[in-house]
Amino acid sequence: MKSFNSKQTTAPRRAFFKGVWAGLGVLLLAGTAWAGSYAHVATHVTAKSPEHVLAVLTSYGQVCNEGCKYYGPDVKEFIQVSHKKTATSWYTWTFVSTTMRDVKYFNKVTQIVKSDGTILLVTRQLDESDKALVDELVKATGKPHGPAFDTGKTVFVIRKQDDGRTKVVQDMAMTASGMLDMFGDKIKDGMKVGAAATFKNIEK
Repeated sequence: MKSFNSKQTTAPRRAFFKGVWAGLGVLLLAGTAWAGSYAHVATHVTAKSPEHVLAVLTSYGQVCNEGCKYYGPDVKEFIQVSHKKTATSWYTWTFVSTTMRDVKYFNKVTQIVKSDGTILLVTRQLDESDKALVDELVKATGKPHGPAFDTGKTVFVIRKQDDGRTKVVQDMAMTASGMLDMFGDKIKDGMKVGAAATFKNIEK
């Protein structure tokens, strides 16, 4: 009678799962025909001033998953790019590392101050339509651009209320295609976690 050898069974198993994850990685990078849209809107009211809120949202270099002043889930690096920076618009570069893959990408940030003092901070992930701009930023910074999502946009609306408190609305929208869209629930959960982390940072 043949004796049971755990090494003989676990090795093929590991090889199988390694192959599955490798195939998943290829599909994530290549993309396929289907796509999904995701959105999340969250609201927070704080005693902090609009200026404080804006300062936290633009604390580039101080947000990461561990060891930074502010917490950013899975964020390894989050910096402002000096290239093409103006008083009302600039670019950022983000490095996010998850159990599935590392993602590095550029965003364009635009700041608008309305006549009533309301501040809009609009962050848009650069996508395929921005190829020339992406190439320029990659060349200027030496940083790569390979976003996980097809498109992504976050709008912060920061407004001082009549009671003296500040209302912050975070409106997120993104689209994903290929195998990434199979993880819709995780994407939605990630958006909620990210919004909660931002509001917690505001209270620091």
